[in-house]
Amino acid sequence: MKRRKLKIDVQKVPKSYRAYLELLASKGEVVAIPDEVDWYLEIGAILRHACETESPMPLFSKVKGAPGFRAAEMGPTVSRVPGKRWQRLALMLGLPDDAQLLEIQDAFLDAIGQEPHPPVMVDPATAPCKQNKWVGDQVDMTKIPAPILHDGDGGRYFQTAGAIMVRTPPGEPVPEDAYTVDKDAWTNWSFSRAMIAGSRPQNNPTPKPPHASSVGVPHGNGPHYSKNNIVGLWLPFQHNGMIYNMWTAQGKDCPFVIALGVPPAVTMLLSAAPPAWHDEYNYASAFLGHGIEMVKAETCDVLVPAECEIIIEGYVSADKSVAEGPFGEFPGYLSNQSSLKPLAKITCVTFRDEAILPICIPGIPIDSTLMLGCFCLSATARVYFEKSGLPIIDCFSPLEASSHWLVIRVRDDWHKITGMTVKAFIDKIAEVFWTNHIGKTTAKLIIVGEDIPPDDSNKVTWALATRNNPVQGVFHYPQYDSDGTGLQIYLDVATKLRGRGGLVAYSCLQIQQQVNQPLEQVLSFATNYPLPLQEKIKSKWSEWGFDR
Repeated sequence: MKRRKLKIDVQKVPKSYRAYLELLASKGEVVAIPDEVDWYLEIGAILRHACETESPMPLFSKVKGAPGFRAAEMGPTVSRVPGKRWQRLALMLGLPDDAQLLEIQDAFLDAIGQEPHPPVMVDPATAPCKQNKWVGDQVDMTKIPAPILHDGDGGRYFQTAGAIMVRTPPGEPVPEDAYTVDKDAWTNWSFSRAMIAGSRPQNNPTPKPPHASSVGVPHGNGPHYSKNNIVGLWLPFQHNGMIYNMWTAQGKDCPFVIALGVPPAVTMLLSAAPPAWHDEYNYASAFLGHGIEMVKAETCDVLVPAECEIIIEGYVSADKSVAEGPFGEFPGYLSNQSSLKPLAKITCVTFRDEAILPICIPGIPIDSTLMLGCFCLSATARVYFEKSGLPIIDCFSPLEASSHWLVIRVRDDWHKITGMTVKAFIDKIAEVFWTNHIGKTTAKLIIVGEDIPPDDSNKVTWALATRNNPVQGVFHYPQYDSDGTGLQIYLDVATKLRGRGGLVAYSCLQIQQQVNQPLEQVLSFATNYPLPLQEKIKSKWSEWGFDR
């Protein structure tokens, strides 16, 4: 299919997560489950089965122990509708439902490159996210439908699909090149996991006989979950961790907000990994072409989208830690290890009537965690490559590779443009990627020529298998301070402790002695047969009955 130039229609971008679900439901892409479901494994099993069968997104109308709350797949997952495989992502962005991945990427990058717009402040009395409020002893995180998603997860993960929002402390110097809403502070929005703190369920118990149901029965001797303590990831190389460390350097606990059920424009920026001291709000408002309706949080200076479903506020301790994890993550595996992470106390929760908790269910591809992560990773990487001036056409992280590959397509005349050798060219691509913040996301680069669309996993696989020279086309980069995500199951202990290593680039370009020589003839319908014959066959195709 020819790649079209599409433009985002901001009037069609859903204003809220709730509006997004309603839009998908109108197209048969959401199924509301009326039965009460259990937060223990049942929600996770339904979500995972829906992902793996490319079924509509589940919406849970009743969740055990969480009256007044609902839960749903965050989206976007894969649609089985012919010709509209990516419509759940396209509709989130105000694009036609038959848009293809690189068409969506082009339109998204065009939009976020526009000028940002200041927040539109909303009266708290009319903000949907303020319709209900828990403070002090009213706070009870166990009443939110936080699920145990995988058999073996270390706790109830309420935060798998929301925005962690945190602001630098007063007095922290702001760089001159900062791209922030407030000239005196950086507010970061990020996408990382968090769970209710408490005693642990038993991990990976001995399987029960097939006839013995375990749905709704937690493992072990009744784990206890805290009403107002949570624990999540504040990793030092991630932006929320950088800001957390600024607060702890002053000997202070770090105020934060977790916004659940954020508008789609916000969702799209959570995995985009812009540079430090760049507010994601600016990119989101540029994408929309107007300011986002915002309201001040109850207990700190962070602004939150007024249309959110649930707002959780609190403080991350500067000196107290508790066990976090394990959790089944996006590579598709469940570790058996937990670790100590900073304890956070929840001081306030506000939420909409009949609030919907959005959930991402990581596992084998493809799921919404990968859809957002791979899409945003690719878009941000492409921005860095375009700024580098290298003859790179585009790039994409294949969804089937669980964010472990970034495929980079270059111009066939790259050698004439740059005058570089193959090694020097690949080295430069690696330098651009792994010396920027985005380089903390992927450990394997695959460089292909013009005829390999990076979002076509079949052609990428073919190119890697048939064009990569396993001796002259593989390049390693131990000098860069990255190990990809650090979640790869093949990493040894030393690499994990160092936080660097295992970076590799696979060149599917010609080896050095073949540069400037023509490629072998590619055998396909489009490349191996005369154009008049192709047109004749295509004009007769339906008549012959092939499209039935």
